[in-house]
Amino acid sequence: MCRKAQGPTFRARARLKASDFRFTKGAELVTYYESSPGNHRGFCRVCGSPVHSKFDDHPAALGLPLGVLDQDPGIKPLFHVFVGSKAPWHDITDDLPQFQELPK
Repeated sequence: MCRKAQGPTFRARARLKASDFRFTKGAELVTYYESSPGNHRGFCRVCGSPVHSKFDDHPAALGLPLGVLDQDPGIKPLFHVFVGSKAPWHDITDDLPQFQELPK
């Protein structure tokens, strides 16, 4: 599902506390789509860019696609997740831990 929604190879995203996130403007332009039960993806209804994800099971957390940021977030990837459904032609060539599914 992520490959079809975000592109063929991978999506870089960070998990953050919902309490640490706020819109400075444009919140009214975000529309949510429930992509799977309890997972709500927020998109800009003007340009279609993914903004963030909300989770019914984890309301204190948000998923933030790093491509929406204008500045360096100051973090680096820690692991690869959902490698069980990665594009078959993409080889992961770094030494980061890999998880077939979301680690608990």
